[in-house]
This record gives sequence, C-alpha cells and structure tokens, in this order.
Amino acid sequence: MMHREVVTYERKLDIPEDQIAEYKEAFDMFDKDHKGTIGAVEISKIMKNFGNPMTKDEIDDMIKEFDTSGDGQLDFDEFVSLLQKQTRMIEESEEDAVLRAFQAFDSNQDGKISNMEFKYFLTKIGDKFSDEEINFLWNYCKLKDDEDLPYHDFIKSWRNIKKILPKVWIEL
Repeated sequence: MMHREVVTYERKLDIPEDQIAEYKEAFDMFDKDHKGTIGAVEISKIMKNFGNPMTKDEIDDMIKEFDTSGDGQLDFDEFVSLLQKQTRMIEESEEDAVLRAFQAFDSNQDGKISNMEFKYFLTKIGDKFSDEEINFLWNYCKLKDDEDLPYHDFIKSWRNIKKILPKVWIEL
C-alpha cells in the first residue's frame, strides 16, 4: 500500500494514499472556488457531515488551531491535520468507552477479565459478536482459555484489532 508523508504543524504523518485520496475528495468537494483553501462555513458543513456539528466559536477555535499560515483559511495539509486530530479524538473516546465497559465486567476489580467475562461482555454489549469472532479476539491477544485478559493490554491493542477486524470477518 502506498503512503504519503504529510507535513503538519504537529509532526510528519505517514498516511496511506487511499486515505489521502478520501481527504482530498472531501476537501475538493467543499473548495468550491478552487483556491486551495476552505473557511469556517465549509468546515462547519464538513463537521456536520461527519456527525460532529459545531458552533461558530468552536469552528473559529479550530481554524486558529490548524491555520499555520494565519489567513483564516485551511489549506489541504492543514485540513489533513484537523481530520487526523478528530480521528485520534474519536479513537481515544472509543478506547475510553471500551475501558469503562471492561471495568464494569471485571467482577473482582483486579484489572483483568476471564474468558467467560470477555465472552459475556462481547455478546451482551453493543455489537453482538459470534463465538468464532470472540475466540479470534481472545487468540489474537495470545491467551489460553484459562488465562485472564489484562484489559489495559487489550486497550493498547485496540487500534490494531480494529484495523484487522473487517478483514477477519470476511475470512471467517
């Protein structure tokens, strides 16, 4: 898979080319005047389309945060920085939710859940996982049936697991 290095105000990002193409398509869709920048109105529409409507003040703060040129507009690389931060925030929020759920099912509050608790958690909460999917996840964590899963270790692996899950479901 091809990657492109995008230099942002935060750091260099190694982003897969297909992801860059999706970002570019979204950017171009809102860059109606083809000047290579988008402003507050466009960013507001984008955030609303991504299911994250924001107030004018929030949008203005966001532009200030990512507008490295100081022109009140975001160019494509600044836009990529914004989307990458939004993605990280969503992932961190998901991880927090998973952690809270694991803690709720940790019956003795020792920071680990048993295979039985893990199966209960994944069959009763949110998306209902099949036994085959649960066994795959348990094995992915390199655990035997009689071992307990330290959920902080699972959280550390969460991003990798999410990336491979769609591929695994196709194979199963």
